[in-house]
This record gives sequence, C-alpha cells and structure tokens, in this order.
Amino acid sequence: MQRPKIDVQPRKLSDLLYEMETGKLQVPRFQRDFVWPLTKTRALLDSMYKEFPVGTFFLWRAPAGSPALSRPLNDLGIPVPQAGSEVSYILDGQQRLTSLYVTIKGVKIGSRDYGRICIDLETATRYEQNKEEGFEEDIFVYHSSDNQRYIAVRDLVGQNALMIFDSVSQNWKPAYNKVYNLFHVYPFSVVWIQEQKLGDAIEIFQRINQAGKPLSRYDLVCANVWAEDFDFRKRVADLNRKFAQSGFGKLHETIFTQTFALILKDRCTTEAELSLQTGEIIGVWDRVVRSLQLAVDFAASNLGVKRYDYLPYRGILVVLAYYFYHVPSSALSALERETLWNWFWRVTLSERYSSTSPSKMAEDAQKLRALVRGEKVSFDYPSKATSDAIARTKMTSTSSALRNAFLCMLALRQPRNLKDGSSVNLADDFFSNLKKAERHHIFPIGYLKPRGWDSLVHLLPNFCFLPSDLNKEIGSRVPAEYLTQYRKDNPQFSVAADSHLLPVNSGAAVWNNEFETFRAERSRCIADELNRLVDSKPGEFVSAQIASTKSAYADKVDMLEMHLRDFIDHRLTAVVGPYYWKQATPGDVITAVKQLIEDHLSRHPYEDQSQFAQARRRLDFCDVSHYDKIILKNWDQFEEFFQRKDEFQRHMSAFRTLRNCVQHNRQPSDIEQKNGEAAIMWIERILDRYEQETSAYVEENEDIMPEE
Repeated sequence: MQRPKIDVQPRKLSDLLYEMETGKLQVPRFQRDFVWPLTKTRALLDSMYKEFPVGTFFLWRAPAGSPALSRPLNDLGIPVPQAGSEVSYILDGQQRLTSLYVTIKGVKIGSRDYGRICIDLETATRYEQNKEEGFEEDIFVYHSSDNQRYIAVRDLVGQNALMIFDSVSQNWKPAYNKVYNLFHVYPFSVVWIQEQKLGDAIEIFQRINQAGKPLSRYDLVCANVWAEDFDFRKRVADLNRKFAQSGFGKLHETIFTQTFALILKDRCTTEAELSLQTGEIIGVWDRVVRSLQLAVDFAASNLGVKRYDYLPYRGILVVLAYYFYHVPSSALSALERETLWNWFWRVTLSERYSSTSPSKMAEDAQKLRALVRGEKVSFDYPSKATSDAIARTKMTSTSSALRNAFLCMLALRQPRNLKDGSSVNLADDFFSNLKKAERHHIFPIGYLKPRGWDSLVHLLPNFCFLPSDLNKEIGSRVPAEYLTQYRKDNPQFSVAADSHLLPVNSGAAVWNNEFETFRAERSRCIADELNRLVDSKPGEFVSAQIASTKSAYADKVDMLEMHLRDFIDHRLTAVVGPYYWKQATPGDVITAVKQLIEDHLSRHPYEDQSQFAQARRRLDFCDVSHYDKIILKNWDQFEEFFQRKDEFQRHMSAFRTLRNCVQHNRQPSDIEQKNGEAAIMWIERILDRYEQETSAYVEENEDIMPEE
C-alpha cells in the first residue's frame, strides 16, 4: 500500500535528536547557511520551558536512489549517511533543531560554546512561583555549570542527571524535575513529506519559506539549480572573493543570476531567473564569468567605477556582461567604447533603471547586441542631473544614481591632493566608507554644526576625496583657512582644485566661508560637468580634464602586483610557515621594506608598527624587483610553477619596465609595451593555474562548517 504523501505525527525531541546523531536526519545543501546565535537558542529553550509552541518541523523522506544532498556537518557530530541508507532531510525547522542538537550535545562552534548554556534554577523557581504576567528574567543563561544553581542543558539528558538532582536545593527541585521531563517528553509536531522527488521537495522548501521567512530571489535560484556536483552559491562566493581581493569589492548576488538569465533567456525578470536550469548554467559558466570580469574591468578602467560601491545601478554590470559575452573580441573599437560610454552616462543620469529595470535592461541589451552586428545605435534618455537635484542629494544615499555618477566622474578626473598635488589613491581602504560625518567634507562638521547646519554636512556638493592624513590635518578648520595655506604651498593647487570641481577663483564663496553660496556654485559646476559627459567621447573627457594622463595599464598592473603578493604569501606560508619573513626574504629586501614602513609611519603617526607585523602586510611595501628577489631566493618552492628561471627573470624584467612607465606616467615604447603585455599574460596564467589547483585541493579536503 502506497504511503500518503503528507503524514502529520507528534515526535519527542529525543527521537529527532537520535535520528540526527545517527545520520538518518540531515540538513540539505539547498538550505540557507546559518548558525543560530546563543541568544536565540536560549530564547527557544525559554519558550519550551514555558510550554509555548515552537512551530512545526517539515521533514522529507528522500526516495531510494535520490542524490546525496547532505551538507557535511561532521564538526557538529552529525555523520554523513551511509550509501544506500534511508535518509530524511529538514525542509523547515533547521534553525530550531540544530540549535537544540548542539546545545544538548555541548558542541562548540568557533567561540560559541553551546555546552555552557545552563538553566538558572533559582530564576526558574521564581518563574514557577510568579502569578503575574510579564516575567522577563532569563531562565536559560550562558554560564559555567555548578550542578547546583546552574545546570548545563547537556547534563539534563546525560547519565548523571539523577545524581545532579540529589545535589540540588530542595526548593529548586520542582524546577529541575520540570526541565528534566521537558527534554524527554516535549512534543513536537512533525509533517513528513513522502513519495516526493527532489524537484518537488525543492518547490515545497521554497513555498514553506515564502510563507514564513521569505527567501531572496537569489536563494531560490540557488535551490533550483543545486546539484551534487554543482553548488551555484559556493561558486558565486568564490568569484566574489576574487572581486573583493582585486579591490573592486563583492558584487551583489543578483548580478550573477540576472547575468545568466539575460544571456540565456534574453530576459532578466524574476521569472527568467527562476527558470534557469543547472545544465545550461554549467554549459556557459566559464564564458559568463569571463564576461562579468571584462564588464568589471571596463567599468573600473573606462567609466570611473573604481569600487562596486560607486556603481550607479547593479544592472549596468549585467548589461555590460551581456555585451562582452556576444562581442567577438574584448579589444573594443573606438566606436564601441564611445557607444558604451554614452549608454552608461545616459542610463545613469536619466535614472533609467530606477523602476521596471529588468525590462529596460533587456531593451538596452538588445540595442548593444545590434552594435555587435555593426548597426548604429543611440540612447536618447534625458538627463535629470540639474543643479537643484545635485544640491539636494546626500552622500549617505548610497543607492542614488546621481550620487554614484558624481563619484565616477570624480574618479575619472583622477583627483589630486590639495596640499601637494599628488594623485589621490582611490584604492586606499580609507575611501571604502564615504558616509562618516568627519570625513571628506570641504566644510567640516565642526564648522557646520554650531551654525545649525549639521544636517547639511553630507550634501553631495560638500564632498571631496580627501586622503586620510589630509582629512585629519584639516580637522575642523574652515575652508578659507586651510585652502589659503594649500594655495600658498602647492604650485599645482589650481589643477588639484579643478580635479575636484572645486570653485577657487578669486570671488569664490570658499574664501569667505559662505556655505550656502558655495553649495550653489559647486552644484552648478557638478551638474554642468555631468551633463557634458553625455555628449563627450571618452578620450575627449580624459584629455581635457587630466593634466597628467595615466597609463591604460594601471589597473591591470596594480591587480597583477596584488596577485603576486598574495601568491608569494600563500606559497611561503604553506611551505615555510606564517613567520617566513626573516627566513625566506633576502636581507636587502628586509632592510628596504623596514625603511619604507618607517617612512610610512612618520607620515601616519596614528598608525603603529604592530599593524605591519604580518609578512603579507610587509609585502605591500615591496616593488616588482623585490618580488623577483624573494622568488629567486626560494626558487625550490616556486620552480614547479615558473619552470625555467631565465624565462621567469625575462618576464619579470619586462613587467617591471611596464610598471615603471605606469608609475611615472611615461608612455612605453612599442617594444616595452608588447613585452610588458606578454609578461602580464604569462604571469597571470601561472597565477590563475596556481589558484585553480589550490582551490581544487581545498574543495577536496575541507569540511564544510556552518557559518557563524
């Protein structure tokens, strides 16, 4: 007789925990990654003690022949089920069951020791004696067990539970009896889902969670396309780790799902994302990832999107990736660059993707597809960048397209240090947070607050890319004071001020500390410049505004240097140990880096030597010649990757030459350029292969642990 597909049964906690302990009850991979904190776990126990309902568990009995879906939880003491054994999976209630399991088993997860969760018998007794509503004291606490007042939950179900009972005060024994019985007979409502295939189980999982705690669109896509040999969520996390390491930052997860949907379905609506199939994603994975990387590189190098946080709309990367997926060559023509430039600024300044963006993204993608076919395309989206709109926009409005367009424009202008005229390094972590009231403001909070204008400090026209040391130096000084000093000391002050679109002509409001007039002046400057971008060409804008042209290779060279440092650190840590610096580094490199760090500290007195104790931080002060020397000193550890020493030295020399051209704004010769490009390609391929081999090894050997 066929079993019913739905079977509701009462189950005791001890039965459910036994099935987890023996591996018969598992957590499926398509569940969310989470671990309940101690506070929520104690609240759950409190509800049980007070005999409140704690919800229903939905469990799926997987049919014979179902693929292995278990998330490895060996560190929790939950074994992987034996091949061919009957297994059930938790579709809803994982948080509650795993929290109870780790508490009763006394599991330690990171710094959280669930074995220290105790019942406070004194408080529990007062709760039992309390006749009024609203008892708010904690019955379960995070405390060392003393087997008198504080009894660890794990001991209540252990072999010594009755012995502990004898040591408890007579007044507290009723509370002890209650909690002891609770963990043996507390009734749970379990809905068994049976005779359902994997696809049905995933759909049930989605519907249950949508009815309760809603899942994101990304969660649903991950659940839909999960397979035993393909974990979309993990692959996206790996990619995002690379984007973060490059300095660009992690992409929002929906960028990945929308990109696959747009490329595979020519649509990126929710319906299109949820219709994605595992096989079709796997089939285009490498090409789509490559297209996304090209989209990020293009946005960073050509559009001023130096960080993900500067991106006006997520959809911009999706549409760019679609274009790079279909374009025959990543080496774009002048017309292609000009069209993408025009599209970017018109989409951004018209706020085109502020509503119904999926349909508009698909329209733009089709227009760019026409560009690939050689057709002429245009984007007639009217700009909303008025001086009034600029004057009202706040830097704290991180989702504002206008705010982020302004950041991209400033980045393209390559802002200069107002004090000494040097380039402002926008890759510095100091610029990762642009919302703090004490940072990046022309009129500082210390000046505006006493005048009742503190709410205006974050207005966009008051923003300026101020490096960390300059920001501290300015402090609460008024513009007329510190700008007068910088104009006197810096021969390139006018150029530096112009790079920030900062009005400093003789009649400008900053010289009289007139904030409202300054706000209007700079808002007009910013609006005019943003609107000029729409009709300009990339080359025209750069050559007209930047006094010293930066090499087109700068971002690629910087990224490769960072990857080289990571590679050296990872390899030497693996074979020598984390304290490899003195043992594996040539003496002249150690001396040079020590001096560079001392120079850095003299310019940044608020930092200290301990921040550079780790070898990886010291590598940040090395140049290309230092990498060369470190690798050659430890050639036995690097030979398997570079093979021939003479080839390695030749390519490193070519890379160093190109790097020097970039650093000193010198145009490389044709030979230097070609040799440098070949060196970058050669080094990148070796580093990519090393990263792939390392990732594969980690995936084969690591035990997956729930995230804290």
